[in-house]
Amino acid sequence: MFFMAVFALMFALWFIFPSEGVEVGGVRLRFPSYESSLQDLADKKAAIDLDSLLQAVQKSYEMVQERGDTLDFFKEYITSNPNRIHLPGDDYTFFDPLFAEFDSAAAAGRVTRVVHYGDSQLEMDRISSEMRQRLQERFGGSGPGMVPALKPMSSVSVTQNATGSLARYALVSDTLSKWSPTHRYGPLTRYAILSGDARFNFKRADNRYALENVRNISRVSVLLGHNAPGLSLSLKCDTLETLRTIIDTARNDVTLVTWELPVNVGRGTISFSGEAEIYGIALDGEPGVAVDNVAMRGCSGNIFTSIDSTVMKESFDKTGTRLIILQFGGNAMPGIGSRKAISIYLDKMVKQFGYFRKVAPGAKLLFVGPADMSKSVNGSLVTWPLLPDLNDSLKTRCLAEGVAYWDTFNMMGGAGSMKEWVKHSPPLAGPDHIHFTTRGAAEVGNALARSLLVYDDFRRLRSTLPEEAVREYISKKDTTAR
Repeated sequence: MFFMAVFALMFALWFIFPSEGVEVGGVRLRFPSYESSLQDLADKKAAIDLDSLLQAVQKSYEMVQERGDTLDFFKEYITSNPNRIHLPGDDYTFFDPLFAEFDSAAAAGRVTRVVHYGDSQLEMDRISSEMRQRLQERFGGSGPGMVPALKPMSSVSVTQNATGSLARYALVSDTLSKWSPTHRYGPLTRYAILSGDARFNFKRADNRYALENVRNISRVSVLLGHNAPGLSLSLKCDTLETLRTIIDTARNDVTLVTWELPVNVGRGTISFSGEAEIYGIALDGEPGVAVDNVAMRGCSGNIFTSIDSTVMKESFDKTGTRLIILQFGGNAMPGIGSRKAISIYLDKMVKQFGYFRKVAPGAKLLFVGPADMSKSVNGSLVTWPLLPDLNDSLKTRCLAEGVAYWDTFNMMGGAGSMKEWVKHSPPLAGPDHIHFTTRGAAEVGNALARSLLVYDDFRRLRSTLPEEAVREYISKKDTTAR
């Protein structure tokens, strides 16, 4: 009888409670309407079958032998696969120079870098770690990449700490960092000023989330600048002999100090003595590709132009950076209330593209669009109203500006998909309906990496065929297999 009475009261409230709610003490109280509840029962519009969707995404990167001519797969991929990286002008050779650089780096015994900038979705080396593992499996390379001397957040890919006379400065500031009056933040958007003695300790990752290649470290580098004369650096790893480097003269430009080790090491310590700006410490391995993870919590990606361009250009030159990935857009959404606001944000991003072309003229640019995000509207979780428009506008503008684009939003399943990522077992996104879990980030990172590598597969196939014949076949409207 009690439960029946409660249900009766709820039914009554359904019918009489005002749809616009009731204002009480400055707070608007709402009650679900019977129309919406009946609609929920009647409209079992399918929630996304997330497992099937993710499986379909992964299969879209695989060439099935039964489907006919090999070229048909690549033609369909570069022209109509929704999970592909979209290329300016549909130019399937866009990434060819990048892949050639990756190949030559391994052959020449050097390291070529990829820098992955993004917001808090990248924290703890999420998403970047999958890209790193996939690229290193194909092109060689190992290690977690470049890290700041003073890291604000832990990472699943390396353990580090620093002590001594180091002051931290960050472009996107936190409670422990300061703003730099010189704006010499460097490629990691943060740096440390050394004024005396300091020690940087690192240890190979041993947690279950650390991928295989990231554990192998045999090449350690320090990217520094603006040093006083007599700067001393020494490296001690495991049981290896201490390696020491002294920079006798004062230098204002960027310097890269590298130690190559005979074996992979599990831990090490870099000791500093003197005065300098430390822009980053690269923990790499065998020749090939290194991927640097640069997470900028709360950033919308429109502030790189405030970094000293000379330091950035010299840093990218010294480190051999050939791909810059920008993964932003989510943090811009709360401030976007109109299409005009979208246009203003796009104009700011275009300035960042111009800046990166100036400081890294040899690098390709890839923009990774924002993920689906949910907000509460009248008690229901829905996609942010202008997010689909922002995603489409970003894609159009990036391609017009010669920047490749990967559509995270639609890869997830489009509007409303974030709810399904949260409800999935195990969860692929957190209860804030904004951030991916570690598993979800792995899904996104894996798809991003595979979408890139299909273009390398096509490049390798084209190297065995006459280029004119390939171009003619791809440009034909008829997709019937030969």
